Amino acid sequence: MFIRSLKEIGKEHINSNIEANVLLTDMKIKVSKNEKKYADLIMQDRTKVMEAKLWDYEIYEGLLTSTGVNNIFKVKALVGEYQGQVQLNIKELKIFKGEELSVKDFIPVSSWNYDSMINGLKTFYERVESQHLKELLNRMVFCDDYLDKFSTYPAARKIHHNFYHGLMHHTLEILTYAQTVGKLKKLTQHQMDRLIAMGMLHDWAKIFEYKTLPELGFTDQGIMLGHIFIGAHHTFNVMNEIEGFPYEDKLVILNGILGHHGNLEWGSPVLPKTVEAQILHHCDKMSGDVESILSFMGEQTDDELFTNKLWNMGTEYYRK
Repeated sequence: MFIRSLKEIGKEHINSNIEANVLLTDMKIKVSKNEKKYADLIMQDRTKVMEAKLWDYEIYEGLLTSTGVNNIFKVKALVGEYQGQVQLNIKELKIFKGEELSVKDFIPVSSWNYDSMINGLKTFYERVESQHLKELLNRMVFCDDYLDKFSTYPAARKIHHNFYHGLMHHTLEILTYAQTVGKLKKLTQHQMDRLIAMGMLHDWAKIFEYKTLPELGFTDQGIMLGHIFIGAHHTFNVMNEIEGFPYEDKLVILNGILGHHGNLEWGSPVLPKTVEAQILHHCDKMSGDVESILSFMGEQTDDELFTNKLWNMGTEYYRK
């Protein structure tokens, strides 16, 4: 049975043989108790990421060594189940040969229109009246060195907005939420300027923390330093290059970046110290949480009333 998208595979397919075209994105070689090599594989298309076992790794070792990950493969697999989750047991593996498919066809993409998102960023930029903050955003977001990455990278590796254009999508959600709260609570224009700036920059350094899609891992810099430090450090350096940048605004923007996770145990080295930083934290959390829940609900293929437990939220969700 040929499967057009991995999302189609559900528990009703357990013990069935399927065929599919997939993108291999990760591979870990392991050794069983009887000292036979096998591989844990991560395969995906635009609809879903799935784990797979290749018990006959030694048969395909030459192929996988020569091609590596981030290539398209034709697979035949037996659908199984492990710890309540559907898992593929690979029976046959071939490199896909053909020009009708490319790697980008297998990468999840934001459902929002790219041009509309770019225009959205520019609209928020135009609402900033402080010239030193506009200059900061010009140098960090809208310059040729960074805009392409900022507009194409994911916002996370797994939990939320982990798709092409995800960082820009996530940033626009936060700015939209923040604008609503700012208007409701009658923030001053200067406070809104700072809130927009820290909203655009809070996750900016994920362009350094993550590898380029379709790779799902962290860069060495990301592993060693993380996006919060990288972002604050780079922002501080750029601020110091802008003549007359107010000291107070430096502190407020940097606190917003450093504190946007909201809690020390969640990875922020400091807590939010301004109303703008507190708003940013809650907007960031709402954007990530809601996207995480909706994406998880969309991945469920059975007819159960509740989802499985979403690990990062600690509970199940009602699907109707």
